[in-house]
Amino acid sequence: MPLSHNVVSWPTHPPIQINKFKTVERDLYDAHEIYMTSQDYTHFDAPSHMIKGGKTIDAYEIYRFVAPAIILNFSNKEDLEITDKDLQQFSDQIKNVNAVILFTDFNKDPKEFKYNWKYLGVSSAKYLSQFSNIKMVAIDAPSIAGWSGDVPAAPHIITVKDAIDIHLYLLEKDILIVEGLYDVKKAIGNNKYVYGVLIALPLQIVGLDGGPCRVIFTKFT
Repeated sequence: MPLSHNVVSWPTHPPIQINKFKTVERDLYDAHEIYMTSQDYTHFDAPSHMIKGGKTIDAYEIYRFVAPAIILNFSNKEDLEITDKDLQQFSDQIKNVNAVILFTDFNKDPKEFKYNWKYLGVSSAKYLSQFSNIKMVAIDAPSIAGWSGDVPAAPHIITVKDAIDIHLYLLEKDILIVEGLYDVKKAIGNNKYVYGVLIALPLQIVGLDGGPCRVIFTKFT
Protein backbone atom coordinates (compact mmCIF):
# COMPACT_ATOMS: atom_id res chain seq x y z
CA MET A 1 0.00 0.00 0.00
CA PRO A 2 1.14 3.59 -0.43
CA LEU A 3 3.20 4.52 2.62
CA SER A 4 3.39 7.79 4.48
CA HIS A 5 4.23 8.97 7.98
CA ASN A 6 2.31 7.06 10.70
CA VAL A 7 0.38 4.71 8.39
CA VAL A 8 -1.10 2.07 10.70
CA SER A 9 1.06 -1.00 11.38
CA TRP A 10 0.62 -4.31 13.22
CA PRO A 11 -0.91 -3.29 16.59
CA THR A 12 2.14 -4.31 18.64
CA HIS A 13 4.63 -2.76 16.17
CA PRO A 14 5.65 0.89 15.86
CA PRO A 15 4.21 2.57 12.76
CA ILE A 16 6.38 3.83 9.95
CA GLN A 17 8.15 7.12 10.67
CA ILE A 18 9.30 9.36 7.82
CA ASN A 19 11.17 12.49 8.72
CA LYS A 20 12.86 15.05 6.52
CA PHE A 21 16.30 15.94 7.85
CA LYS A 22 17.69 17.85 4.86
CA THR A 23 15.92 20.52 2.82
CA VAL A 24 16.60 22.14 -0.51
CA GLU A 25 16.16 25.56 1.05
CA ARG A 26 18.80 25.01 3.73
CA ASP A 27 21.04 22.22 2.44
CA LEU A 28 20.47 22.46 -1.32
CA TYR A 29 18.97 18.95 -1.37
CA ASP A 30 16.13 16.96 0.25
CA ALA A 31 16.76 13.79 2.27
CA HIS A 32 14.55 11.72 4.56
CA GLU A 33 15.13 9.15 7.27
CA ILE A 34 12.74 6.19 7.32
CA TYR A 35 12.04 4.00 10.35
CA MET A 36 9.90 0.90 9.93
CA THR A 37 9.87 -2.74 10.98
CA SER A 38 10.75 -5.65 8.72
CA GLN A 39 7.31 -7.17 9.29
CA ASP A 40 4.81 -4.53 8.26
CA TYR A 41 3.08 -3.38 5.07
CA THR A 42 3.96 -5.35 1.91
CA HIS A 43 6.81 -7.56 3.08
CA PHE A 44 8.55 -10.93 2.91
CA ASP A 45 8.82 -13.59 5.58
CA ALA A 46 12.08 -15.50 5.14
CA PRO A 47 12.74 -18.73 7.06
CA SER A 48 14.73 -16.86 9.75
CA HIS A 49 11.50 -15.06 10.70
CA MET A 50 10.36 -18.22 12.49
CA ILE A 51 13.31 -20.65 12.38
CA LYS A 52 16.44 -20.16 14.48
CA GLY A 53 19.40 -20.19 12.12
CA GLY A 54 17.09 -20.16 9.08
CA LYS A 55 17.91 -18.46 5.80
CA THR A 56 17.73 -14.69 5.75
CA ILE A 57 16.31 -12.77 2.82
CA ASP A 58 19.74 -11.78 1.47
CA ALA A 59 20.70 -15.46 1.12
CA TYR A 60 18.44 -15.89 -1.93
CA GLU A 61 19.43 -15.41 -5.54
CA ILE A 62 17.40 -12.83 -7.42
CA TYR A 63 15.65 -15.45 -9.55
CA ARG A 64 13.77 -16.72 -6.48
CA PHE A 65 11.77 -13.48 -6.45
CA VAL A 66 10.41 -13.87 -9.99
CA ALA A 67 8.02 -16.76 -10.61
CA PRO A 68 5.19 -18.05 -12.77
CA ALA A 69 2.16 -17.54 -10.55
CA ILE A 70 -1.55 -17.96 -10.12
CA ILE A 71 -3.96 -15.71 -8.26
CA LEU A 72 -6.78 -17.63 -6.57
CA ASN A 73 -9.97 -15.73 -5.83
CA PHE A 74 -11.36 -16.22 -2.30
CA SER A 75 -13.03 -12.83 -2.08
CA ASN A 76 -16.54 -14.34 -1.91
CA LYS A 77 -15.71 -16.95 0.70
CA GLU A 78 -17.80 -16.42 3.84
CA ASP A 79 -15.55 -18.12 6.40
CA LEU A 80 -12.26 -16.47 7.31
CA GLU A 81 -10.20 -19.67 7.14
CA ILE A 82 -9.04 -20.88 3.72
CA THR A 83 -8.90 -24.67 4.14
CA ASP A 84 -7.20 -27.49 2.26
CA LYS A 85 -10.56 -28.31 0.67
CA ASP A 86 -10.77 -24.76 -0.68
CA LEU A 87 -7.38 -25.22 -2.36
CA GLN A 88 -7.98 -28.73 -3.67
CA GLN A 89 -10.33 -27.39 -6.35
CA PHE A 90 -7.27 -25.62 -7.82
CA SER A 91 -4.85 -28.55 -7.53
CA ASP A 92 -4.30 -28.91 -11.29
CA GLN A 93 -3.62 -25.19 -11.66
CA ILE A 94 -1.24 -25.07 -8.67
CA LYS A 95 0.91 -27.78 -10.26
CA ASN A 96 1.65 -25.44 -13.18
CA VAL A 97 3.19 -22.53 -11.23
CA ASN A 98 5.88 -21.65 -8.70
CA ALA A 99 3.91 -19.06 -6.74
CA VAL A 100 0.37 -18.91 -5.34
CA ILE A 101 -1.33 -15.59 -4.57
CA LEU A 102 -4.41 -15.63 -2.34
CA PHE A 103 -6.85 -12.82 -3.15
CA THR A 104 -9.22 -12.16 -0.24
CA ASP A 105 -10.19 -8.56 -1.07
CA PHE A 106 -9.05 -7.43 2.36
CA ASN A 107 -9.91 -3.74 2.76
CA LYS A 108 -6.84 -1.94 4.07
CA ASP A 109 -7.31 1.28 5.98
CA PRO A 110 -4.16 3.41 6.42
CA LYS A 111 -5.51 4.83 9.70
CA GLU A 112 -7.21 1.83 11.33
CA PHE A 113 -5.98 -1.73 11.78
CA LYS A 114 -8.60 -4.36 10.98
CA TYR A 115 -8.37 -7.79 12.60
CA ASN A 116 -10.83 -9.97 10.68
CA TRP A 117 -9.05 -10.95 7.48
CA LYS A 118 -9.23 -14.22 5.59
CA TYR A 119 -6.17 -16.39 6.16
CA LEU A 120 -4.46 -19.62 5.22
CA GLY A 121 -5.42 -22.32 7.71
CA VAL A 122 -3.14 -24.99 9.15
CA SER A 123 -4.57 -27.66 6.83
CA SER A 124 -4.12 -25.49 3.74
CA ALA A 125 -0.58 -24.44 4.68
CA LYS A 126 0.28 -28.12 5.05
CA TYR A 127 -1.43 -28.83 1.72
CA LEU A 128 0.56 -26.17 -0.17
CA SER A 129 3.82 -27.28 1.46
CA GLN A 130 3.45 -30.66 -0.26
CA PHE A 131 3.83 -29.11 -3.73
CA SER A 132 7.54 -29.29 -4.58
CA ASN A 133 7.05 -26.72 -7.34
CA ILE A 134 5.79 -23.96 -5.03
CA LYS A 135 8.46 -21.44 -3.99
CA MET A 136 6.32 -18.47 -2.88
CA VAL A 137 2.91 -17.98 -1.29
CA ALA A 138 1.44 -14.47 -1.07
CA ILE A 139 -1.70 -12.87 0.35
CA ASP A 140 -3.32 -9.43 0.41
CA ALA A 141 -4.02 -9.65 4.16
CA PRO A 142 -1.64 -8.38 6.88
CA SER A 143 -0.52 -11.95 7.62
CA ILE A 144 -0.71 -15.37 5.97
CA ALA A 145 -2.16 -16.54 9.31
CA GLY A 146 -5.16 -15.12 11.15
CA TRP A 147 -5.04 -12.64 14.01
CA SER A 148 -3.44 -14.45 16.96
CA GLY A 149 -2.73 -11.51 19.24
CA ASP A 150 -4.67 -10.26 22.20
CA VAL A 151 -5.28 -6.55 22.57
CA PRO A 152 -8.22 -4.84 24.29
CA ALA A 153 -9.74 -4.04 20.91
CA ALA A 154 -9.71 -7.61 19.60
CA PRO A 155 -9.18 -11.06 21.13
CA HIS A 156 -7.38 -13.63 19.02
CA ILE A 157 -9.12 -15.40 16.13
CA ILE A 158 -6.61 -18.26 15.99
CA THR A 159 -4.08 -19.48 18.54
CA VAL A 160 -0.43 -18.47 18.54
CA LYS A 161 0.47 -22.13 17.95
CA ASP A 162 -1.67 -22.27 14.82
CA ALA A 163 -0.19 -19.01 13.55
CA ILE A 164 3.32 -20.35 14.00
CA ASP A 165 2.45 -23.72 12.44
CA ILE A 166 0.95 -22.01 9.38
CA HIS A 167 4.20 -20.14 8.81
CA LEU A 168 6.42 -23.12 9.59
CA TYR A 169 4.71 -25.50 7.17
CA LEU A 170 5.79 -23.14 4.40
CA LEU A 171 9.09 -21.77 5.69
CA GLU A 172 10.46 -25.20 6.61
CA LYS A 173 10.02 -26.16 2.95
CA ASP A 174 11.86 -22.98 1.91
CA ILE A 175 8.64 -21.45 0.59
CA LEU A 176 8.90 -17.69 0.92
CA ILE A 177 5.86 -15.79 2.20
CA VAL A 178 4.73 -12.37 0.98
CA GLU A 179 2.13 -10.57 3.07
CA GLY A 180 0.19 -7.34 2.68
CA LEU A 181 -0.24 -7.22 -1.10
CA TYR A 182 -2.10 -4.25 -2.51
CA ASP A 183 -4.42 -3.77 -5.51
CA VAL A 184 -4.67 -7.48 -6.36
CA LYS A 185 -8.25 -6.94 -7.52
CA LYS A 186 -6.96 -4.99 -10.52
CA ALA A 187 -5.21 -8.16 -11.71
CA ILE A 188 -7.91 -10.77 -11.09
CA GLY A 189 -11.18 -8.84 -11.47
CA ASN A 190 -14.09 -11.27 -11.10
CA ASN A 191 -12.20 -14.29 -12.43
CA LYS A 192 -11.90 -17.45 -10.38
CA TYR A 193 -8.18 -17.51 -11.06
CA VAL A 194 -5.62 -15.91 -13.37
CA TYR A 195 -2.11 -16.91 -14.45
CA GLY A 196 0.81 -14.53 -14.72
CA VAL A 197 4.28 -13.70 -13.46
CA LEU A 198 4.90 -12.54 -9.88
CA ILE A 199 7.83 -10.19 -9.33
CA ALA A 200 8.43 -9.47 -5.65
CA LEU A 201 11.71 -7.69 -4.96
CA PRO A 202 12.93 -7.26 -1.36
CA LEU A 203 15.58 -4.86 -0.19
CA GLN A 204 18.95 -6.61 -0.03
CA ILE A 205 19.59 -6.07 3.68
CA VAL A 206 22.04 -8.54 5.20
CA GLY A 207 20.70 -10.79 7.95
CA LEU A 208 17.08 -9.68 7.69
CA ASP A 209 14.12 -11.97 8.48
CA GLY A 210 12.23 -10.66 5.46
CA GLY A 211 11.54 -7.00 4.95
CA PRO A 212 9.66 -4.59 2.72
CA CYS A 213 9.24 -5.31 -0.97
CA ARG A 214 7.63 -3.94 -4.10
CA VAL A 215 5.41 -6.43 -5.89
CA ILE A 216 4.31 -6.54 -9.53
CA PHE A 217 2.03 -9.08 -11.20
CA THR A 218 1.97 -9.34 -14.97
CA LYS A 219 -1.09 -11.22 -16.22
CA PHE A 220 -0.82 -13.71 -19.08
CA THR A 221 -3.02 -12.80 -22.03
